[in-house]
Amino acid sequence: MRYGLNIPYTPKDDISSSNYILPNHIDLGIRYMLDDYFGVKIHYAHDRFRDKNSDIVGNKFHRIGFEGIYNIGNNFYLFGNDFGMFFRAGIGVTYAYPESVRRFLNGGAFTFGLEPHNTKRYERIGNIIFGLTPLYRYSNKVAIALDATYVYNLAQQYSYNGELLYPNKRKVRGGFINVTIGLQIYLGKGSRHIDWYNGGRK
Repeated sequence: MRYGLNIPYTPKDDISSSNYILPNHIDLGIRYMLDDYFGVKIHYAHDRFRDKNSDIVGNKFHRIGFEGIYNIGNNFYLFGNDFGMFFRAGIGVTYAYPESVRRFLNGGAFTFGLEPHNTKRYERIGNIIFGLTPLYRYSNKVAIALDATYVYNLAQQYSYNGELLYPNKRKVRGGFINVTIGLQIYLGKGSRHIDWYNGGRK
């Protein structure tokens, strides 16, 4: 489990990105290593995008994803046996819940005085995901994980403030960054996980 910041990167023409850098991200994942170097991971992530000057959450993202893992920490040991590093890449799907749609369905006005494309409360967005995860082994069963992830949105119709981006309802590509910290819990009967015993680690 990890917790941290979400940072809007693009589109940001109608927002000030610095106002949206808040600790409103949480994710849960399960990783399985196929061998010393390669593994797979599934995850669920939740992001709340909100202007720090407002109490209203502009857009809520619920994402599920599948990633391939490469243990690049097995290629170098510059920082000792208790440090590791993983590269991740994968795909996902996000269900976004924009404030403007919620407002409209509750009797309020939609962006630009228009109506939503449909009456669904969510926008579905395809994702491509890239991430880098340094680990510090606290014990043989627990590691502290830092993480930086870039989520590329293939097509989104709403901004991070929850409003429609364009009056013609055009969709654009976008993306945001997560920076998090959390715990990696190792399951299984082995005294030490494969993360830590390859290549002469002790």
